[in-house]
Amino acid sequence: MEDILFTVGRRIRELRKRKRLSQSKLAEKAGLNDKYLGEVERGSNNISIRNLGQIAIALEVETAELLDDSHQREIDRKEIALKLQKIIESASDEDLCAIYGFASSIIG
Repeated sequence: MEDILFTVGRRIRELRKRKRLSQSKLAEKAGLNDKYLGEVERGSNNISIRNLGQIAIALEVETAELLDDSHQREIDRKEIALKLQKIIESASDEDLCAIYGFASSIIG
């Protein structure tokens, strides 16, 4: 249950930030307490279906979009790839060989 709460909270935070809303502004639009919204975003408080729906309306998204974290996984993947590219570009020849060896051992 805790993982689901964290995933939903992270998704709400991501969408809120994308829409450039503060927690208090989103809470106001959704008719919720801003302290409660902060707890939801951190995954430390349960959220009812009703409140989830109110947040979705305030964010102008479908409720299902708050439950779907596949978009976040794609963002994380791109971000990690960019970070790896920077590491590889600045690596010495010796470090590059070590990175290759490590990557080969975990990928197979």
